[in-house]
Amino acid sequence: MKNYFTSANIQTLINKIGWKNLDKREQIMVGGLIIFLLIMFIIYFIFSPLLNSRQRLQKSIVKKQIELQEVQRLGKEYQALQLQSGDIQERLKKRPASFTLFSFIEKQATAAGIKEKINYIKPSTVASDGPLRESRVDMKLQQISLENLVNFLKGVESFTQVVSVSRISIQEHGKEEGYLNAVIQIVTFSIQETQ
Repeated sequence: MKNYFTSANIQTLINKIGWKNLDKREQIMVGGLIIFLLIMFIIYFIFSPLLNSRQRLQKSIVKKQIELQEVQRLGKEYQALQLQSGDIQERLKKRPASFTLFSFIEKQATAAGIKEKINYIKPSTVASDGPLRESRVDMKLQQISLENLVNFLKGVESFTQVVSVSRISIQEHGKEEGYLNAVIQIVTFSIQETQ
């Protein structure tokens, strides 16, 4: 392969561009411009892609670290739920076999003196893939006092019976001052029979 960059070829190229015809100041300016363009070329085509790939890699590492922290947090949350599920199952085994959420709520409503204030009560069961099946009751109470509502909620929230209020909406009763209307969702769990 021929070597095009011999000193004779470079000398001929310099003569063709008229380098010797330029005075010293013009040669310095043109030489500085050539060096500047060469430096810009090196920065743009060599260092810039390296820096960009390093920045992308650093961003990717930070993103992966955040994802790892989230996975670890979810793992801890899952373990806590597993422990809680086991605790719930133990309490459910101690609950009487004849327990039903509907009858438990009626009993608590009678004890709180609000059974006649129940506008509706709708039981339902939620399908689940896990070992526990959720049962819930939606009910509406009308024209009850705050004291009666509090007494009912105290009675219906039961740690030992695994019954809790999952949602409640309270409004003032429009006709009589000092009375409330409440829509309550109460849930419990039961152990699903394996098939």
